[in-house]
This record gives sequence, C-alpha cells and structure tokens, in this order.
Amino acid sequence: MPRASDAGRLQALHAGLQRALQAGDWRAVGEVDRAIRACLEALPTGAALDEPARAARQRLKRLHGEALKACGEECERLRLLLVNHLEYAEGRAAYQRTEMLQMGDPA
Repeated sequence: MPRASDAGRLQALHAGLQRALQAGDWRAVGEVDRAIRACLEALPTGAALDEPARAARQRLKRLHGEALKACGEECERLRLLLVNHLEYAEGRAAYQRTEMLQMGDPA
C-alpha cells in the first residue's frame, strides 16, 4: 500500500483535530496532538517539503494554535468550577453548621 502524501497526512490530522475540538473531546485532542508531533518530526524540513504540504502544515499550525487557546479556556473553566466547589461546598457547610450547633448544646 502506498504511503500517504505529506499533505494528505497533515490534512487528515487537521480534520481529526477539528472534529475533536468541535466535540469538546479533550482526550481526542491530546491523541491528535501526539500524532501531530510524530508527523512533524517525520516530515522533511525546509525546501524539501513540497508546496501542498507546506500549505497544509500552515493550516494545521493555525488550527493547532486555536486548539491551544481552547485548551487554555477549558482549563480556566475547570479551575473556576473547582474553586466554586471548594468555596461553596454545601456538604462542608452543613458539617460546620451541625458541629457548631453540637458545640453549643450542653447535653
């Protein structure tokens, strides 16, 4: 079976990353990210890369930048969610209220 062209592999990675981002599937984003690294390390450098592959690499690079930004935003969303759970933990507050009531009870 013939090896896929460099441009074709880059385009397939672009499509996979785009699908993962649209689905909000962060595990898949990580898998595609690892595949991108492996692909980029195997690509010829500089002028040895043909024009369609260079264009596909640039397109993937732009989407990868968007993915990095989206990951940062998701990290911030999760951080705020966890802080909210820590600050407004209803269970913890209930324990504190009941312990205060028990301490005030002389029985």
